[in-house]
Amino acid sequence: MKTIVPALAGLLLTVTFGAQAEGIREGRWTYTMTMEMPNMPAMPAMPKVDASKLPPGMALPQMGVGGMTMNFEQCVTRADLVPRNEQSGEHCKITRMDRRGNTVEWTSVCDSPHGKMNATGTATYSGGTMTSTTHVTGKDRSGAPIKMTQKIDGRYLGPCTP
Repeated sequence: MKTIVPALAGLLLTVTFGAQAEGIREGRWTYTMTMEMPNMPAMPAMPKVDASKLPPGMALPQMGVGGMTMNFEQCVTRADLVPRNEQSGEHCKITRMDRRGNTVEWTSVCDSPHGKMNATGTATYSGGTMTSTTHVTGKDRSGAPIKMTQKIDGRYLGPCTP
């Protein structure tokens, strides 16, 4: 009996730490998304925007030839593990989400003012960091094909705030 108790305690600790290692931290995350669109022309100069009027956690995208980079924050919960900004939530619907350990795979469909798109993505969480790649295809409102890749790096900030 004296040897069984320490063995069981060791097994319990191993199972507990193993579950935590595979877990996805619920809470507030900050993300940097880089969107790559082959053949995307350089964007025209945009008028100055008062960044203080943007929603909390949102920053103006940085545009360049072939893509853009933007930052956003999101409250991650067990029911909502897919990294996305508030604007995509208005026009996109997750149609499938599968979780295996610390990896989440999903598909979504979007019907935005820019066109109809389908996306498939994978995100892997590891402690306080996350990496994700999403492939998007579709057609814009004029019928021209859309093809882009979104790469997202995330960092855990802490508990969600109401």
